Amino acid sequence: MKIQMNNLGVMGRQAYPGGSPPNSSGKLGLEYPVGQPYEHLYGSGIWIGGFLDTARVGTSPQIRGVSLAYEGWSGPLYEFYPGGSLADSIWKGGKRISKPAGWDQYWSSVLPPGTTLQYNPIADDERYMTYADFNRRVIGHVPLNLRVVQRSYAWDDSYADAISIFEYTIYNTGIKPVDSTYVGFFFEADIGPLSAPSYWTRNFTGYYPNSRTAYIHNPSDRGSTPIGVSLLKTSSRTLDSLRYAFRWFPGPNTPPNDGAKYAYLSSNRIDPDEFPQLSDTRFIFGFGPFTLRPFTASRESLTIAIAVVSGFDPAGNHLRIMQRNAARALDIYLNQGIRLPATPPSPPLRVEVGFRKIKLNWRWTSADSVGANGRPHPELNWDSTNQVARRYPDRISNPPPGYDPGRGGRNFSAYKIWRSENPKLPFPPDESFTLIKQVDVPTDSFEYNSGLEYEFTDSNLVRGKIYTYAVTSKSIPNLAYQQIVVGGQVRTVEVPVDPLESKISTNGVRVDLPFSVSKKIGEVAVVPNPYRTDKDYTFESGGYEGLNSEWDENKRKIKFINLPENCTIKIFSLAGDLVKTIDHRGGGGAFPEGDRDVFLVSESNRALASGIYIFTVESALGLQTGKFVIIR
Repeated sequence: MKIQMNNLGVMGRQAYPGGSPPNSSGKLGLEYPVGQPYEHLYGSGIWIGGFLDTARVGTSPQIRGVSLAYEGWSGPLYEFYPGGSLADSIWKGGKRISKPAGWDQYWSSVLPPGTTLQYNPIADDERYMTYADFNRRVIGHVPLNLRVVQRSYAWDDSYADAISIFEYTIYNTGIKPVDSTYVGFFFEADIGPLSAPSYWTRNFTGYYPNSRTAYIHNPSDRGSTPIGVSLLKTSSRTLDSLRYAFRWFPGPNTPPNDGAKYAYLSSNRIDPDEFPQLSDTRFIFGFGPFTLRPFTASRESLTIAIAVVSGFDPAGNHLRIMQRNAARALDIYLNQGIRLPATPPSPPLRVEVGFRKIKLNWRWTSADSVGANGRPHPELNWDSTNQVARRYPDRISNPPPGYDPGRGGRNFSAYKIWRSENPKLPFPPDESFTLIKQVDVPTDSFEYNSGLEYEFTDSNLVRGKIYTYAVTSKSIPNLAYQQIVVGGQVRTVEVPVDPLESKISTNGVRVDLPFSVSKKIGEVAVVPNPYRTDKDYTFESGGYEGLNSEWDENKRKIKFINLPENCTIKIFSLAGDLVKTIDHRGGGGAFPEGDRDVFLVSESNRALASGIYIFTVESALGLQTGKFVIIR
C-alpha cells in the first residue's frame, strides 16, 4: 500500500502540494494493489474536538471547538500546520540517519534524549512528522492549542502490504484542559478505476463494530478494493469503554461548523451501512471521551493508534480480506511491537523437467543454510509472540539459541504447493497461482494433518507452455489480546489472528516446458500452420504469444517443435530468398529443449508478408525441409 501524505496531517490526493498531483494522470492518493490504476483516497485527516475555556485570565464559558487536518467540502479546510523549525519536516526512518534538530523536544518517546539516531527501522517505510493547530492563523478557527506527533509504518511483505499503521500522540500545549475530547478520522475515499467515468459516485460506506473498522468500497467497478480505518488502541482508555460514532453523508451534508462537527464526533451513533445505496460518500469515525490536560503541568499526552487497511481476494470478497487485515494490524501493533510476526521461511525449491511432467523437491538440508542466499529451516521457525504454540509441548522444547523458552514456540504447520500458468514477466501475479497440494504436520489439531512430504510430480502438462511453481510455508494461528471492562473490572479477551504464510515469489521457479528433441529426420513441425493474423494466439486463447494485455504486432511468432538438440534453421521465401537464419542450441542436460520461438520479422526487422515460406533444419541427423504459410 502506498499513501500520499503531508505534514499538515492530510492523506490522499489532497496531500499533494496545492491539493492536486502533478501530471495527475495515474497519480494516486492511495494505491493498492501497488501498480494498479485504482484510486482509493481523495483526502482524509484527524479531527480533534472538545470543550475549552479560552480566557487567558480567569474563566469564561467553554467553547465547543474542533481542530481538523482536512475536510473536503466547505474549503477544503486545513487547520493543522507544521512550524518553521527543521524538526517540523517529514522524517523518514532509516539506517544511520542523524537525529534532526529539535528531535528531543518532539520525539523523545521514540529515542532516548541526547542519543544519535543510529537504528534499524522496524518497518519497510517509517515516516515521522509534527504539526499544530496554532502554527498559522486560519479565519474562523479557534485553536485548541494542540500539537500532534504522527508516526506511520508500512511494509512490503505480503502479510502486511495492505496495512499502514499510524500513531498520533496529542499534546495540550495550552494552560487549560480540553474537556470531553473526542478524536475522529474523516475519510473522503473516492474508490474506483481511473478509466471509469465518475467512479467516485459508485461508493458506499459501512462499519464493522467487532473490529471497530469504518470503510468505503466500490462494488460496481471491477478491480476496486476497499479502504478502511481500524482503531487499534488508545493510551488512556480500553477500547470497549469508549463511546463510538460512525456518521456518513454525501459531500453537501458535511457538518458546516465546529458545533456541528463536534456533535457528529460525540454523537454515540452508528449509522446503518449505506449499501445498497451508492454515492460520492464520506464518513466520520469518532471515539472518546478523553481529557487533555496541559502537558507542561501534567506531563500527560494521548496516543491513538489506527490502521489504514485494504484487502484483495482473487474470489472477489475483498471486504472479508480487509477484515482479516484489520485483525493482522491488531496483532502487529499489540503483540509484535509494530513488527511483522515470525513467518516461517519458504523452503528451497528444486525442479526436474521430464516428458510432460515436472518434479518438485523442497526438502531442506544443512547445505541450504550456507552462503549469501542461505535460509533457515522452516520447521524450526520460532515465533516469540505465538500464544497457541504454548499449548503443544513439542513446539516449545529446545528453542533456538537466543530465544526465551518461556515465550512463544515453533509455529510451522504446513507446506503449500502452488502453480501458475500465467507467462507474465518477471513473475506472475500472486492471484494467478492455484494451490495444487498442501502437506501438514500430523501432530496438531490444525487443518488436514496429512503428514509432511517433500516431493511432488506435476504430470500431464502441455509442452510449450510456461509454468511457475512455488512452495510456501504456513504457520499455526495466533491470538491477540484486548482489554475490556466487565462490571467495572478490566478483563482480557482473546482475538483470533489468522496463520502466517511466506511469499509465493520467494522461491518461485519458472519452467518453459520444452518439446522433446527429435531423434530422426522428418519430425520437425511449425505451429500454428497456417499462421492467420485474424486469429488470437495469446495465452488467454491457448497460444504462445504472451498475455493479451501486453500483446502488440511485434509479438507475432511461430514455434518450431521437435527440433534436433543442436541445429540451424533457415527460412526462405518461395522465390528462394533467405529471410532468416537461427542457430538452435537445446541446452543439453537430461531434458534438452526441442522447440524454438521465431518472431515473424526478417533479419532487417520487417514484418513477413503473406505467403508460403520454405524452411530447412540442418543437424547431425541430416537435412529436413518443410513449409509454413502466413495469411494476413
